[in-house]
Amino acid sequence: MTHVSFPLRAQLARQIADPNFDKTSGLVHHLFIANVADLPADLPMEANARRPKTNKSVYREVKKSLLNEDGGEPGLFHLKNKGIVIIADSVCKKPGTNNEYEIKLDRTYQGILDGGHTYQIINECRQKLPQNQFVFVHVRTGVPMDWIPEISRGLNTSVQVQDMSLDALRGLFEWIKQELRGRSYFKIIAWSENDDGKYDARDIIALIYLMNIDMFPDATQHPIAGYEKKSEALRAFEQNPALFQNARDVLPDILYLHDYIAKSAADLYNKGAAGAGRRGRGGGFKFVKHAATKFPFIGPEEVGDKVLEDGALYPILAAFRVFLRKNKITGKHEWAAGFEAVKQFWKELAYELMKITHQTSDEVGRSNNGIGKSRLHWNLVYQTVENYKFRQEAASRGE
Repeated sequence: MTHVSFPLRAQLARQIADPNFDKTSGLVHHLFIANVADLPADLPMEANARRPKTNKSVYREVKKSLLNEDGGEPGLFHLKNKGIVIIADSVCKKPGTNNEYEIKLDRTYQGILDGGHTYQIINECRQKLPQNQFVFVHVRTGVPMDWIPEISRGLNTSVQVQDMSLDALRGLFEWIKQELRGRSYFKIIAWSENDDGKYDARDIIALIYLMNIDMFPDATQHPIAGYEKKSEALRAFEQNPALFQNARDVLPDILYLHDYIAKSAADLYNKGAAGAGRRGRGGGFKFVKHAATKFPFIGPEEVGDKVLEDGALYPILAAFRVFLRKNKITGKHEWAAGFEAVKQFWKELAYELMKITHQTSDEVGRSNNGIGKSRLHWNLVYQTVENYKFRQEAASRGE
């Protein structure tokens, strides 16, 4: 066994025998509140199921909290953070001290079980840690080695991004990977939480959810959670993946349409305004972002500088599910008139849909999030597209 020892100075310390396993395995909980600057710099991570990767937005927020840069009350880090859980062999108070302890562990399988990202962020900020910033440290001794994977899994299923990682382990994304693997954008999709990627599996699931005619066949209910709460879309996928898999054949088209609408909306509005004898100012709408942007779902070299924000984009994209139908034999989703026709329909509808979005924007105080959460807006956009479809079908019948 490769035992090592680490010092820990604590501002507060408590020891609690485990109510179930104190007698059988000697399991004890050692609870500390420690100044972040007093944490040892080289605690092992062998017990942690995930390698820390702190460049994601959620961990950037943790760093801001640690450094008192989040605009909140200074010194709240220990109240806003779950802390660090460590598995160890023993915890002993150093003789002659009031608040110094020695943690002994086997670094081959013990160490930080949960809170690895918190610990990594603290280590990265060693040179600029504020005074009087604290963190909870929970050291567990007497934990049998074969319990560690099960406990680790339980501690790492508390947030939706971790759910995504577990879904990846269960193989729930395999059919999506198979469908998209040959696409140029496959490499920019992250399938578990520490993968690199501009998009992750939750984004793909949310877009399928937006266009899901099994779950949202008409205007009685709209897939607002695809924008508002992607965890709900992911939960729906976990509960009934078959309903999502029905969209497999049109998935690349859905992704293409996502980028196509986002990229072309402002310009198509201006074109429509000019046709109506008006001056187009689509680029000036608050829900249009000006930034050099890549549109990988269209093509690897596709770029633009006027992008429809998600709050405006998602209701429009979801409304285009009216052009999908279920194949009578296979039950799979397909475009009733083909995908090329759908792209043309967008060109013809863009001006009207952008006008509606601009009106909603004004009504909700020009809040992009307000647009995306407006039930009335989702319904109005859907009905506009649906009425257009009815007119197209009537015209094809010569009515």
